Amino acid sequence: MPDRRWRWAGRALFAVIVVALVAYLARVGWDEADKRASSIGAVLALLALGAPYLLPSTGGGAVVPEPERAEDTGTAEATGGGQANTGVDSVDGAERPAQVIRSGDARADGPGSVANTGIVRRPRS
Repeated sequence: MPDRRWRWAGRALFAVIVVALVAYLARVGWDEADKRASSIGAVLALLALGAPYLLPSTGGGAVVPEPERAEDTGTAEATGGGQANTGVDSVDGAERPAQVIRSGDARADGPGSVANTGIVRRPRS
């Protein structure tokens, strides 16, 4: 609801500015108005070009989700076809960033053995 009010207030302010500008330019005469309008247009064009660099960002871009983190994970050892995981085992986490800091050693001994100290991402079944 407040956004709607601000939008209408901005529209009303814009209308007042346009009407005031037209009245002012008509009062000074069309030749002088042409010169001043050109100057005003040039200044506004430069401001519009510089605004993204001069004004703070509102964060209106895409929201980046919190990353999956594996930190100081230790050692994972799997033997005899087993699994060992000291990191993150994620289902369908492909949309999120991943961050691994100081992962431990992973040792898998034997057929079918899986060891992980970082991040494993599996699809949903």
